[in-house]
Amino acid sequence: MKCPICSHTTWKNLFPSIDRLYHFPGLFHTIRCNRCGLWSLDPFLKERAVRTYYPKTYYAYQKNTKPGIFWRLRSYMIKTSSSMKPIHRLLRFIIKVPALPSFVKHGKILDIGCGTGDTLVLFKHIGWDVYGLDIDRFAIQTACERGLNKVKFGSYKTMDFYPDNYFDALRLYHVIEHLDNPDALLTLAHQKLKKGGELIIGTPNVRSFAAKVFKQYWYNLDCPRHLYIFSPKHLIVLLKKSGFTNINISFSSAGGILGSIQYFLHDKLRMNIDLINRPMLLFLLYPFERVLDTLGVGDVFVISANKSI
Repeated sequence: MKCPICSHTTWKNLFPSIDRLYHFPGLFHTIRCNRCGLWSLDPFLKERAVRTYYPKTYYAYQKNTKPGIFWRLRSYMIKTSSSMKPIHRLLRFIIKVPALPSFVKHGKILDIGCGTGDTLVLFKHIGWDVYGLDIDRFAIQTACERGLNKVKFGSYKTMDFYPDNYFDALRLYHVIEHLDNPDALLTLAHQKLKKGGELIIGTPNVRSFAAKVFKQYWYNLDCPRHLYIFSPKHLIVLLKKSGFTNINISFSSAGGILGSIQYFLHDKLRMNIDLINRPMLLFLLYPFERVLDTLGVGDVFVISANKSI
């Protein structure tokens, strides 16, 4: 298999991997490119095959009917994202809201992998003209029922339906790691953005503290749905190749360490405990995760880039 980053063809077998989140049968191996360090999956799955590992209960396909305190706080942060009031600026400094594009009043934003539209509802509230794509028909139906009438069923390739130079912003939050051809995605994204338009990507960080410590128990490994696990350097290579400029990187961890501990305890001690859905534990871990983000070894990195003017 040829590495999509450096074209190298030899890989090192790191460890066996299974589906720890939804418990689909099958044994895989996480492998690492011997030249650039990209992580991938063996046997490698094509996108159509990967789709069979998404149950109807997949988290992104569920409407957030009972938002917890963290979701409500995130919603408030998005709704006040363009406010210059001192309190809102202070909150934005303390609390990170991942994958938030620079606001363009009445600007067109496309959320690829929009799920049931939770984030699009918030973007619409603050003045974006919102569009969405997702590969789950039920999720799209739910989004339409919420008044989001510009969402479509389909993969990223459905972007071809739109004219070139059409969108002010494109958002790919936890999407690119699921695709077998990230190069093609970024090339098409560049084509559909207006000049100066912004691309926002959020994806697990292969160089994270949790990945190094927990290995096969790392929560964001999410075998076999994640086909590639990138570092910021990997995506910078692909973005520059596709013509993007003004590339910026930040880090945003949110509970991945708790999920990793949960998997480890289940495997080693047969302890069936839910750690990741405990707000108090997330709150207590938050300062440590912010330190990791500051050091560049957070669980997830967010990368923004622009189409040249």
